[in-house]
Amino acid sequence: MNKKLLTTIGVAALLIGTAAMLEDKIKGIDLTAIDKNVNPGEDFYRYANGNWIANNPVPSTESRWSSFNIVSERNNETLRQILEEAAADVKSPAGSTKQKVGAFYRVYMDTLKRDQQGSTPVKPLLDKINSISSKSDLIKVVADLHKKGIRGFFNFYVSQDLKNSTSYIVYVSQGGLGLPDRDYYTKTDKKSEETRIAYLAHVTKMAELFGMSTEGFSATIMKIETDLANKSMTRTERRNQEKQYNKRSFNQFNTDYANLNFSNYCKLTEVAKFDSLIVSQPDFFSNLNNMIANYSLEDLKAYLKWSVMNTSAGYLGTAFEKQNFAFYGTALSGTKEQKPMWKRGINAANGIVGELLGQLFVEKSFSPESKKRVNEMVDNIMAAFKVRLTQLDWMSEPTRIKALEKLASFTKKFGYPDKWTDFSKLEIKEDSYIQNYFRAAEFGHRDMVSKLGKPIDKNRWGMFPQTVNAYYNPTLNEIVFPAAIMQPPFFDAQADDAVNYGSIGAVIGHELTHGFDDQGSKYGADGNLKSWWTPEDRKLFDAKTKKLVDQYNAFFVADSLHVNGELTLGENIADLGGLTIAYEAYKMHLIKHPSIIENGYTPEQRFFLGFAQVWKNTVRPEALRQLILTDPHSPGEFRVLGPLSNMPSFYEAFGVQKGQKMHKSEEERANIW
Repeated sequence: MNKKLLTTIGVAALLIGTAAMLEDKIKGIDLTAIDKNVNPGEDFYRYANGNWIANNPVPSTESRWSSFNIVSERNNETLRQILEEAAADVKSPAGSTKQKVGAFYRVYMDTLKRDQQGSTPVKPLLDKINSISSKSDLIKVVADLHKKGIRGFFNFYVSQDLKNSTSYIVYVSQGGLGLPDRDYYTKTDKKSEETRIAYLAHVTKMAELFGMSTEGFSATIMKIETDLANKSMTRTERRNQEKQYNKRSFNQFNTDYANLNFSNYCKLTEVAKFDSLIVSQPDFFSNLNNMIANYSLEDLKAYLKWSVMNTSAGYLGTAFEKQNFAFYGTALSGTKEQKPMWKRGINAANGIVGELLGQLFVEKSFSPESKKRVNEMVDNIMAAFKVRLTQLDWMSEPTRIKALEKLASFTKKFGYPDKWTDFSKLEIKEDSYIQNYFRAAEFGHRDMVSKLGKPIDKNRWGMFPQTVNAYYNPTLNEIVFPAAIMQPPFFDAQADDAVNYGSIGAVIGHELTHGFDDQGSKYGADGNLKSWWTPEDRKLFDAKTKKLVDQYNAFFVADSLHVNGELTLGENIADLGGLTIAYEAYKMHLIKHPSIIENGYTPEQRFFLGFAQVWKNTVRPEALRQLILTDPHSPGEFRVLGPLSNMPSFYEAFGVQKGQKMHKSEEERANIW
């Protein structure tokens, strides 16, 4: 599955609050978090969460801190128990799920062995790079690295054809950067320059750990990566799938980018013959083709060595892992110290044996009752969405008919896959941690390329059951809710209905709305990228969404940073639409299930409080900067302030008046779905 297409709720995994607060959370709202010194009409985010923010600084092992820790920490304890039990059970049948998970965790936890091995497990790869004698042989090593999960120069993957969703096709796209995004190389502000200096120092220190000559090494890496970045699309440009759908014949690609030796690459990566592929960024590949011609062979080899070193550092001994964390954890994200080893082990397991771990997770931690009730809420919210669609005064009948058809065709997935991937050919051994990473990557690669020429597998999931998130996939027109999200604080069977509709209801509405956001709305009910709107309706829609762009561009974050309204547009549309639809569904629910004032709050007020408290968070400045530059989701604060300032129902619930900061005039509001 092309994970770049998955649009998610974007939740973060963080820690639990104090047990003393549990009594105040019985109905799903943390009353102690509310700061009544703040007027809700001035800043509802801080009204709902002010006390919590003041009392919850970011822990030293985290880059940000939020209420989502309640879920992740509960899951982590379960996952830790699963991993430790599997590791202790040395009698599990060979090849079984438990045996593979246990073997992985035993070798992961053996830090003494990793320290003794040092960089030895990756020496064969570095030797292979050293042995390259001509540029024509370069692609042979690139192919081998890609199969092993080491990305250099570009990305290659197989996924659904965006314009023919019944078949798979090959995609190639930009890649090869060691920093999080092209902007880290191209921006000229002081912070960006400081980050590049820190990156150069990190590359040098890594070279020392690997016993390599450092003379000119980091400068070469920076020069090559900067050249790659200069012709890479921005994050905002990459939101537009139509601009990235550039179909080329296999022969044409080989001719246009002859220096890549792509025909040989496909043979070496075991890809069956195919006639055409999608080149996501042609300018990038033209530039890469020239770079291979113009850079010396030694410089290109140095870059490939860095690709191996940078990927493998987190899987080697303590010294490598600490240096890797010092840059990517501390310098880039502001995290002060590493998580305990067992928590890092959970992340490692998710990266190597994630679906196998997921199979064991759902056996211990999944409530069929939660699945049933969330499914009912989805039906209610879809019914409310249908009502909204039929009442839109800006949408013409031809477009409305197509929109209703798409809504009716949504597929819903809950909990975990009906059919698990067959991992019988995946070997997990106890030779080294990094070798298990390589084997898992090669298994994943072969599994991916085997899809070519086969029917679309609609049973596949883009997330593990233990992932606290949800997503919409436009090519399958499906919404997916892993088991991990169907528990408090997102959904609580004991909580007030108002809170559940404001929390998981808004998540459900968010994912449904992704099918109709500025990019999702370009996919039809059949999952194909195509136009199904009248030109007049599209113009009206674009004018309405332009209001959101302007609103979010005006949100000040810190220093000179503002929210990027263009980059975050799809998620902002989904936040506003999802909350609007969830509120409509709750009002319909109240007709049959009337509610009363509780703890001084009306049902409508509890709905909005439930929504706002989902997004409470604290974040380090370094992590916040990275989020603004790379994340299509707005920071939590603005995911509350943005949608609510456009909702008259919120004004009514909390008496928001003209002149207050949360108030917008009718002309300023973005009323879309």
